[in-house]
Amino acid sequence: MVVTMPSKSLIEEKVSAFVKDPVKLKNTSGILFDFIFDAPLEKLIPTISGLPPISILDQFTKKKDRLQTLLNLDISAAYPYQTISEGIEPETESAITEFVGSLEVYPSKKLLVDLLGQKAIQDIIANILESGIIEFNKKTNPLFGMIQATGLDKQIKSFINLFLPNFLPKIADFLHATSFQPNSSMPHDICLLILHAQFTEVTLPNSEQLEKAEVALSNLIDRLKNDKKLSATTSNLIQQLQNSFLNLYGKQTLKEFLNLNEVEYSDLKNIGSEYLVEQILNYHKKNAIDSLLTSLIEEIMN
Repeated sequence: MVVTMPSKSLIEEKVSAFVKDPVKLKNTSGILFDFIFDAPLEKLIPTISGLPPISILDQFTKKKDRLQTLLNLDISAAYPYQTISEGIEPETESAITEFVGSLEVYPSKKLLVDLLGQKAIQDIIANILESGIIEFNKKTNPLFGMIQATGLDKQIKSFINLFLPNFLPKIADFLHATSFQPNSSMPHDICLLILHAQFTEVTLPNSEQLEKAEVALSNLIDRLKNDKKLSATTSNLIQQLQNSFLNLYGKQTLKEFLNLNEVEYSDLKNIGSEYLVEQILNYHKKNAIDSLLTSLIEEIMN
């Protein structure tokens, strides 16, 4: 039996009619939803053996003014508010801060000591202590004027730096006991502060800084692409996470994984299909896709 291949004009005609017919598009969308939600997750999730070849990644890293491109975007038009908080309702803000405050992720005392031991942090602490000691003595010590006259006050910071390394564990203990505990309000307060912070409080880099950062970014990208150890680590991480997930949920359908009953799934399918049809029709008005579909169908049937 010989099967006659439909002519290209007939395929184009049927494809053109299909992408303009909301009913047919919705039926097809429903078939797609059923396939996705009724298939076991182990069949839906492809096995990823590793990262894409470097030759492919190279094609996505040719642009050299990436940071400048980001800064040139009209963010103010996309988000016409001065703070994050202004763009959301108060109830949403409360829900965000409550969620952040409920996360019990805190650094250990050792990590706090290591962080406080950074030179920049030590300088900040030393300057704060120095200013506090000087201001306190100015107000309470009548002899402090004489001390300043001899220049001994300038040695205060040297003494502080001498004893600061032994003092840091005590600061870390204090922070860990007061600020980094499940009952601490610090995560909640910091989240609230970020939501209400003015965007103008963030200083953007100038053109000279952007050029330096662009060079550093290029070096980082090149290093990441050529880091064989990172590639192996990332591939192993992806594989292990995928295996772990599939071992737990691979036999479940997406419908079961999301705990959807038939009524809930029917509503989701109906609403999702209508949304998908609307987006396809809107896209097709601006960017006709019949030629692409025609080529795909021709390729399949050949």
